[in-house]
Amino acid sequence: MSKDTKDDNKLFSQAMQGVNRMQSDKVNLKTKPSPIKKRAQITEPNIADTLSDDFIPPCDDHLEFMRSGVQKAYLKQIRNGKIPIEDDIDLHGYRRDDARQALLSFLDHAQLQQYKLVKIVHGKGYNSDGNKPVLKAMVNKWLQNIPQVLAFVSATPRDGGIGAVYVLLKKRIENNT
Repeated sequence: MSKDTKDDNKLFSQAMQGVNRMQSDKVNLKTKPSPIKKRAQITEPNIADTLSDDFIPPCDDHLEFMRSGVQKAYLKQIRNGKIPIEDDIDLHGYRRDDARQALLSFLDHAQLQQYKLVKIVHGKGYNSDGNKPVLKAMVNKWLQNIPQVLAFVSATPRDGGIGAVYVLLKKRIENNT
C-alpha cells in the first residue's frame, strides 16, 4: 500500500468515527422525503412598479417573449399548453392604471407562492377605440419590463388564444430566518 492510500484510509476512518453502520444495505427509493418549509421574511413586494404608461406600443396578434437562458423546447411546451397553469387573472374591463396595479399585485402574489406558470387574460381589444388592443399592448410592454418574467406566449385557444398569455416566472429568492 502506498503512503497516499494509507493517509486516505486514516482520514476516512477519522471522518467515520461515531457513524453507525446501517442494518440493511437496501435503500427504499420509492418514498420521497417530505419537503422542509422555511418561513420567508417578506419585507416589501418583490415586483416593484417601475412600469411606464407613456405610450401604447403596437403589438402583433400573437405575443411571444423570451429572455436568454430559457430553453426553446420548454417555451414550446408552454405554447402548446403542456405545462399546468397554477393561477390566472382576468384584466377585462380594467382601466390602464388599475390593470397595471392588479397585474403587479398578481405577479408578486404568484411569485410569493412559488408559481412557475400563470395565465393573464388581457382580451383581444375588439371593444377598444379603433379596435386597437390597448390593454393587450400594455401587458405586452409591461411584462417585458418586469425582470421576474422569464417568458410569455399567447395562450392556446382553450385558454383564451390571442386574448391571453402564459407567463413563466423566475423563482423567488427568499430571505430565510
